[in-house]
Amino acid sequence: MALSLIQNATAYSYVYVVNSYVHGSNPDWSTVAKIDGEDLSLIETVEVGDNAHSIAMVQSPNRLWVTCPDSDHIAVINPSTMELIDNIEIEGAQPTGIAVSPYDSRVYVTFSETGEVGIFNPQEMELISSIHVGGNPSSITFTPSGAKAYVVDYQEPAVYVIDAVRNALITTLNFPGHAIQDAIASPDGSTIYLANMDQNKIEVIRTRDDFILAPMETSLHPRGIAISPDGQYLFLGHYTATDAYVDMIRLSDGQVVSTASIPSNPRCIKVSSDGQRIFVTEHNEDALYAYDVSGETLSPASHVDLNSVSGQQASPVGLVIQEVALIPSGKMIIQRPPRPQDLLPNEPIRLIDTLPIKFERYKYTMPLKTPPT
Repeated sequence: MALSLIQNATAYSYVYVVNSYVHGSNPDWSTVAKIDGEDLSLIETVEVGDNAHSIAMVQSPNRLWVTCPDSDHIAVINPSTMELIDNIEIEGAQPTGIAVSPYDSRVYVTFSETGEVGIFNPQEMELISSIHVGGNPSSITFTPSGAKAYVVDYQEPAVYVIDAVRNALITTLNFPGHAIQDAIASPDGSTIYLANMDQNKIEVIRTRDDFILAPMETSLHPRGIAISPDGQYLFLGHYTATDAYVDMIRLSDGQVVSTASIPSNPRCIKVSSDGQRIFVTEHNEDALYAYDVSGETLSPASHVDLNSVSGQQASPVGLVIQEVALIPSGKMIIQRPPRPQDLLPNEPIRLIDTLPIKFERYKYTMPLKTPPT
């Protein structure tokens, strides 16, 4: 069951950024920074393991999971207090990419050293199963229903397609070059977009039959990639040593409609749920950048220097957004997400009921389990 608002609610957000510190002195630890999503003020940091890489938010219980490949563990953090709760050790596995299943809220982690995807119970923080995919899996993306997961192998390059209901490998898709970067699913689940950095292309997969469609040409080394909530625009970061930029691309015709500058190496891009702001980690220049989105225009909003540890040069990598809404008195729609095995292409979510609520605080991005049928 999932909840959506039927009237406007005020909201605030936090952004959590992983800093790997791989430049400069390269210490044997990393940090996670908590940042105000409005003014980008740095709130707090917490220390985690060596060369931290990716981050995901689990809603029940409310936790941040951070992969630390060089120290073979996953750090689990309470985002409210920014306290390190536990380190989940996976010896010799190099946990790298991470994502939370929209279907059952389990945590999926790529093990780049063993060629596997591990599946974790977030309540017990235990590895409960694994799927062998081969190669060096580096990141993972789910379709919105949670029916499938697409695992990127940076080195091959390839994408391993997983049936995330049965937890089985379906097929392997191969691509030219050697630098597939991030992947993102369209909101309707029909398409996967991948940034192919050394080929200067956006690779496109049709999820219905996992068919590789014609790629979209880009101007220069695409790296971070994200999509607007309405599915009409891609946001694409282009890697250069200096004078990099972020493009806003209209998917209906493939045209770049707006471009915003960033010093270099836009590593990871995330979009707010209302589509009005994007956040970009700048890996080489140690900062988080925010851009406002209005119509078909990207405008620089603010940025924050992440060199919060004296004598150390931050190297921001992954990020995740936490959004919280303050709900006025009114009504909420209760929706039951369709089960992945029942989902047809573009099938709408079915309305179950409405009920009155009182003023309360509610994390409206929380995915919940499908109730029994």
